[in-house]
Amino acid sequence: MIKRLVARIVDASGRMPFVVLFCVLGVAGFAWSWAAYKWELRSELLELLPRESPGFKAFEHQLGRTGGGAPLIIVNESPDRKANEKFIDDLTARLNKVVSDRKACVAAKRADCGLDLIAYLETGTNDVHKFFEDTKWLYADIKDLENADDTLDHQIAIKSGLVTNLDDDDDDPKTPPKQAPAPAPNASGTPAPPPAPGPGGAATAPAPPEKKSALGMDEFRDRWKAKAQKNDDFPTGYFATPDGKMMALRVVSTSSGLGGSSEDSLLKQISDLVADMKPTSYHPEMKVGYAGHIANVVAEKDSLLSEGAWAGGIGFVLIVIGIAFFFRSPWSLPVVALPAIVGVGCSYAFAMTAYGHVNTAGLFLGVIILGNGINYPIVLLSRYREFRARGMAPDVARRDAVWNAFRAELVGATVGSIAYGSLVITRFRGFNQFGTIGFVGMLAVWLSMIPTVPAMIVLIERLQKHLPDYLRDPPPPIAQDGTSGPIMRVIARVSKGSPRLILAIAALVTLAAIYQLPSFLRDPWEYNFAKLGSRSSKTSGAGDWSNKADVVFGGKMNVAGALMLADTPEQVPLVKKKILENDANDPQGQLLADVATIYDLMPGTLEEQKKKLEILDSIRDRLTPAVLNDMDPQERKRVEEIRPPDDLKPIEPKDLPPLLRRRFEENNGVVGTVFYVKTRNDVSLSDGHNLLRIAASTDNVHLPGGVVVQTASRSTIFSEMIRSMERDGPLATGASFLGVLVVVVLATSSLRGAFAVLSVLVMGVIWTAGGAAFADLRLNYINFIAFPITFGIGCEYPFNIFDRSRLLGGDVDLALRRTGGAVALCSYTTIVGYGALLFADFQSLQSFGQLAMSGEIACLIGAMLVLPAILHLMPTWQAKMKAEHAEAHEASLDL
Repeated sequence: MIKRLVARIVDASGRMPFVVLFCVLGVAGFAWSWAAYKWELRSELLELLPRESPGFKAFEHQLGRTGGGAPLIIVNESPDRKANEKFIDDLTARLNKVVSDRKACVAAKRADCGLDLIAYLETGTNDVHKFFEDTKWLYADIKDLENADDTLDHQIAIKSGLVTNLDDDDDDPKTPPKQAPAPAPNASGTPAPPPAPGPGGAATAPAPPEKKSALGMDEFRDRWKAKAQKNDDFPTGYFATPDGKMMALRVVSTSSGLGGSSEDSLLKQISDLVADMKPTSYHPEMKVGYAGHIANVVAEKDSLLSEGAWAGGIGFVLIVIGIAFFFRSPWSLPVVALPAIVGVGCSYAFAMTAYGHVNTAGLFLGVIILGNGINYPIVLLSRYREFRARGMAPDVARRDAVWNAFRAELVGATVGSIAYGSLVITRFRGFNQFGTIGFVGMLAVWLSMIPTVPAMIVLIERLQKHLPDYLRDPPPPIAQDGTSGPIMRVIARVSKGSPRLILAIAALVTLAAIYQLPSFLRDPWEYNFAKLGSRSSKTSGAGDWSNKADVVFGGKMNVAGALMLADTPEQVPLVKKKILENDANDPQGQLLADVATIYDLMPGTLEEQKKKLEILDSIRDRLTPAVLNDMDPQERKRVEEIRPPDDLKPIEPKDLPPLLRRRFEENNGVVGTVFYVKTRNDVSLSDGHNLLRIAASTDNVHLPGGVVVQTASRSTIFSEMIRSMERDGPLATGASFLGVLVVVVLATSSLRGAFAVLSVLVMGVIWTAGGAAFADLRLNYINFIAFPITFGIGCEYPFNIFDRSRLLGGDVDLALRRTGGAVALCSYTTIVGYGALLFADFQSLQSFGQLAMSGEIACLIGAMLVLPAILHLMPTWQAKMKAEHAEAHEASLDL
């Protein structure tokens, strides 16, 4: 019944080729248009995690409380400080106008206000500088304030003449100074003589009291200023290097920095505004660049898109050349390409509908589907041309080609879909989304192939009848027996002549690969983040400007450090203490430098500040108008600087200047729950081992009383990603192999055949893993997909050879010579699809291409050499196949 249905579809396609072509082009056009209209790429690692994972939930919860907050840093550079300051001032004015104009637009309830992209600006530190200048007294130590009060009291007493002999003072400086006693009378009642002269005849007298300039307050004034200004890292009021040659302005966005379209919009809006300002008009050498999280994410996304286009273009060209060369016909290209183009368009249209975006893993899936999906029409066209060369009529050749290849194509599509579908059962979105999109794409290729290929064959043959001979296809280079190409004849002869030698060599290579696997599989993951991201973005463009921004900020103003949250402000000191304790107990050593909280910017607790104010009241009381008026004007000015203002009061977190307060503030205005975990300067955050250790110290902080504060940071995301891959990677690989095993056993209808096909497949995967171990190619969140896919895609090649030999009555030699070329071409197109990833600047994609290519090559070698060798050593199976073939032939003659 299935054969009859397939024949009807093929015949209908041959009768109505224009209708089929119109429908197929309509589907392809709609799918590609929809995908292009809705297109969005998200390259953030967070997009790969399962949404129900604890790390993702904690991070999402944190984003909900603190908002986006992703920074975009504008850096300008020139040798002229004044020019740099002028540019920053003008840019600040323009950006403030953008923000105020939008607020006015929203207030007026207009519909054309545009996106809310800017949360606030950080343009300089003038307010910070003024704040610390106005409150410097509270930042002094209590002991230092007491010493100042004592010194002031003592110097006022000296100045007033109340102190004449410091040696007779009590130890306590607050004790009122004593007058020098008069000489006691002698026995006769007359006054005692003055002190005896000392050496040289001079009388020995106490040293005069030390009188200090500005009542001794100079040293205290300078010290208090310095202590208060320790949190003011930019005394000029600008974010600038000490020489002023580089300055920066921070735009804090409403975006979370996950790679969404709003980040592109913000960067474009500001870059257009900067271009309109003409930076060279401020100084001929002025350059302006963009740094920070948003600039880096957009740069990596642009790099990925550019690479995706280049990789797709290069892959398409190489695939076209290979197909045209194999078939000796450019007319073969539209026949085999159209179903694959439909599949790629449908896969991305599905992604945009189901997810609204693609992540990093899914971006290059199009070229992979093109390389894999084109295999089915290649095999189908190859069979048709073979049957035509053997003298069949076109309509019979079309029907027989489709049916002859149907089982192999169905198995290939099934195991290919299983390979992608196995990823769907995982929770790791880096696998899940890739698998779902790939499953849809491969299914669309197979469904569109049966009507499309026969219809395209008919159309092209009709067209060629009206063309001159030199524009027509030459006769296919196929012998009368259906074989083609000297290479396949040599391979067939070698596999038939030396099967034991081939199996011995394969066994040795397999044992060498197995020897490498235990140490590799114990911990196969790539922990060096520097080997996963974009290489060029770190050394040019946003990466280069980010390095310059680091020079400007240098970890100042709490710019550095991983932002985390506690549930309440009161928990923060306890959380800080516990995190630092956890880090100190790390058996491998400490990684953290500090945990910065808002309390680090405060002048002490409320009780400490009140005690300071009591001492400051005493200092203020001592500096009476009479004391000040009796001083030299210059000294009086310096002393007045040290006099505490009358309205000085305790400082609360909400009193800090906005630049500092907003860094510790939630969306709802709660201040103090935010804190920053800072690592030591010598700790590399590109080392995943360090991130795992930091996560162990900072995640799920246990406080006294059993309270658990769930925190989230980049370290949390990485550790969650590793845990997800460790859980889902083996699950996807096992599901893929199990599904393929069931399909192969059912499709071969022979335990010997299933053993042969599966042995070659497992051998190819072992070779791939062993090669990765030899080359130290570690597994990451993208390239791990190569293993479940290799089980599916790699199974096509040995099964194609086996199934053709089954149809030929067990003649392995003839099957290889007839089918080997098409199988090799299928592998070539898939290898090209993976090989296109080698052009990617994104190193995790490069490693995926390397691993997947090695899997393809291993499975192809197994299909071409090892499988025929195994089948040649199965004489019982060959005899059975010959008998079944003879019976089928006699039955067809009787009909």
